[in-house]
Amino acid sequence: MSKLPFEIQKFVFDHESLATISNMDDPRGTEGTIPGYFVMSSAPPNIEQAIEDSETKQQQAAQGIAAIADHLHSMMSTQGDAELVIAVHGYNTSRSGVEAWYKDIFRYANRPETMVQSRPNRVFVGYRWPSENVELSGGKILEALGALPPLPRDLLFTGALCALALLIFELFATVRLSIWGFLLSLALMLFVVLGLLMAALVVLRLVVYFRDSYRADNFGVLDLVELLRQIDLALLERTAAEMMATGDSQGQPQQAMAQARSRWRERSHHKVKLSFIGHSMGGFVVTNVIRILSDVFDTASVHKQPDSDVGDIYRLERLILASPDIPVLSIVSSRANFLASSLRRFSESYLFCSEGDIALRIASTAANYIAFPSKTQERGYRLGNVALQTQTGTASDYGFVNLDALDHDFPIDLPVGEAIRKSKTNVMDSLFLTAQRFHAGGVVTLASLFQAQANGDSNRATVADFFTYFDCTDYTDIKYDLSGQTCSAEPMGILTRALGRRVLKPWDYFVLTLDYATQKRDVHGGYFEGQFSRQLLYRLAFFGLSDHLDSLGGDRQVALSQLHMQCRDLKIQGYLSPIHYRVSIQGGNVEGTKTEMLHAIEQD
Repeated sequence: MSKLPFEIQKFVFDHESLATISNMDDPRGTEGTIPGYFVMSSAPPNIEQAIEDSETKQQQAAQGIAAIADHLHSMMSTQGDAELVIAVHGYNTSRSGVEAWYKDIFRYANRPETMVQSRPNRVFVGYRWPSENVELSGGKILEALGALPPLPRDLLFTGALCALALLIFELFATVRLSIWGFLLSLALMLFVVLGLLMAALVVLRLVVYFRDSYRADNFGVLDLVELLRQIDLALLERTAAEMMATGDSQGQPQQAMAQARSRWRERSHHKVKLSFIGHSMGGFVVTNVIRILSDVFDTASVHKQPDSDVGDIYRLERLILASPDIPVLSIVSSRANFLASSLRRFSESYLFCSEGDIALRIASTAANYIAFPSKTQERGYRLGNVALQTQTGTASDYGFVNLDALDHDFPIDLPVGEAIRKSKTNVMDSLFLTAQRFHAGGVVTLASLFQAQANGDSNRATVADFFTYFDCTDYTDIKYDLSGQTCSAEPMGILTRALGRRVLKPWDYFVLTLDYATQKRDVHGGYFEGQFSRQLLYRLAFFGLSDHLDSLGGDRQVALSQLHMQCRDLKIQGYLSPIHYRVSIQGGNVEGTKTEMLHAIEQD
């Protein structure tokens, strides 16, 4: 086996029933009903620190691959079904923060409830790519200055000296008023401006956004692809060995591998279901992993109707994006949308978003202003910043805002794409971005924003219809501290101050910036701290909407109404995907419904 670009450890419960991370060969601790593994890319923060992993770490990684493959193979053999759920963190996330989040997922997935006990055929992987923390220490500043190329560094220091000279020069008014003084002032000012531009480069390095983007794209994505490839290979090897042991294959090991691959690729053969939870830049990692895993030469892909199968053994199942740091364009069907083919491969897709996510609205959008090829401000916003429109500011605005439309406009005998076109409620008209300075009412809907891409028809089916949306801008609940494992005494606004306004104003964003800076509330990752949102997000990731509704008891239509009321009480706005409604409520076939949708998108 070639060198593995990651390390693998396992999640276990210690004697106090607390989740911890231990080495693969450590016998202490108890595995969960749903086993969990912590996988960390071995890529360093700086390329100068790159060293070969020790033989011990390589052996641990190989043991981890074997353990994951053994679990999946056993599940496929005994239960005929297996799932691999992978969580991926975002930008500027420390290892301790990542571990606390993944331990929480592991604990929650193994809660002693009926759903887990009856459906234990899942394996959880918490994946850490080499993110770097923002740290404005003296050492980091000196490191940034030392890494600056010679010319920019000279301009920076020259600008600083010229600023000092200009300050002194301004004290001598008689010299300043002469023509030579005026010209000298202009020259000094020019160097000051150039120095400020070089200082901006240093600041951009210190906020580590572009460095994290590079690491996510070139290390995080590729190392996760390699992890999935190794698991794929290990499962094929186990299938080949089983076929040889049972006499299904009489050839050599190499021939048995080819036969095992053919068996897995049969359309009728059950696949390992692959689901993802992507937070922030982790959404970028996930979507790019899927782009690489997808076979562009597959006939279905050529005709722009790809199915969910990737590789030899996998089938894409559920995608959960929380505050994804990807362009808002990604849920629009157009030539410029490089993510459409990836997103529509999943059987279920969910988006947790917030209008008040200033981490995306300010930091990410400002950073991507340099790189993202958009000529307007609004199209540079990130997908995690979309929100659902509030009409009255009352309780009726919350819950699933399109529930009545789904009940009346989507009869089971009408193809879902045609029903979307005829419905009075459309997701692109419901989703908006805040843009006070340039648009009446302070908002711009995605329908008007991407009118050209939709050929002027906002009622057409788009990639956006694959998603169910949970707008948590006003979400109010008990707050759970992942690190301290404590809860707040009273319900509070989880991601914002939950003011219930139709649109947030500049002052609201300023206050949220202070809240975020003082750690009063996590405007970017609060979805994993709310009592209800944690339950909803993790259940959707591990079990899907249908099973979650079944866990609420009774008829699914009644259970959906119950979920609707829960969201309404906690001030969450939802928009239920027509696909999810057709499959989970009306009993439609997943693949058939997706095919209808893809056909409608291409026809339009």
